[in-house]
Amino acid sequence: MIAAAGCDAGRCLADACAQAGARVVVLEQTASRARAVARAWPDRIETLGLNALRPDHCDRLGAVWDATPLDLLLHLQPLRMPRRPGAAISAIPALSRALLPGLAAGAGRVIAVFRAPGPGARAEGLAYDAAMCALAGHMQEEFGNRAMVNALRLAPEGAECSCGARLWPAVAMLTAGERAGPCGSVLHLGPE
Repeated sequence: MIAAAGCDAGRCLADACAQAGARVVVLEQTASRARAVARAWPDRIETLGLNALRPDHCDRLGAVWDATPLDLLLHLQPLRMPRRPGAAISAIPALSRALLPGLAAGAGRVIAVFRAPGPGARAEGLAYDAAMCALAGHMQEEFGNRAMVNALRLAPEGAECSCGARLWPAVAMLTAGERAGPCGSVLHLGPE
């Protein structure tokens, strides 16, 4: 499942997951934007119009999803809506928590993807970065062995960084194996 999949990284990751043989569910605020992500793999990518920044929407999805096995939950809210940092910080654990029964029943990987602040960033940008860097560890502590939570920190805006060359291999590495590997960590992906 890819939350806030309507950004370039979401399209790239949805394609890569589908190409690897996974069944993918993309969440996007509008159904039309979600369908645009799924266009390349309509037989492998399902769409759901859902605002992944609204905890009440996340709770409703969790109630419907229940314990249906979920192997991977990718959070792209910080990339899709970079000007709403508070909403992203709240929504990432809210959606993960709502889907925790399904994550516990599946491979249970949760990965949040965000971008590092650029040179000369203001205090609020640096604070958001620090919060995102800490979030995976706090979520891992809360979720225990029911899920494996990590984060990918991309190079600052403006640095050459394509999701195809950098993001998918990192996601694949963090999802390899059976409930083994890093937990509560942040992997820093520099520019290409």
